[in-house]
Amino acid sequence: MHKETNLIEDNKRAENQSFLYFLHEENKFDCSSLSVFCHYLAKIEAISLAQLKDLHFIQEQILKHLVWHFDSQDLYTISDLPSDYWEYLDSIECEINELFGRLE
Repeated sequence: MHKETNLIEDNKRAENQSFLYFLHEENKFDCSSLSVFCHYLAKIEAISLAQLKDLHFIQEQILKHLVWHFDSQDLYTISDLPSDYWEYLDSIECEINELFGRLE
């Protein structure tokens, strides 16, 4: 039996080639994995409060990594950060906002 990948868990744990894996472990803004994550979120029909809390944690981690990248006092840098990175982040924010309406 094939177990479906839980991209919320993968991102929360920064593993399995998820967006947060690339951002945290490889210091890379991977547009492809972010797109996959957004598509995954769009397909969720109902979501639990625990999952929404996990998504909040993921958003916080993304924001922290961006702050560290732009902090001149910090050595952390993100490779492949597109100039329009904010548009990519808007897409995940929109998907998460949509999920609030599907709270079980």
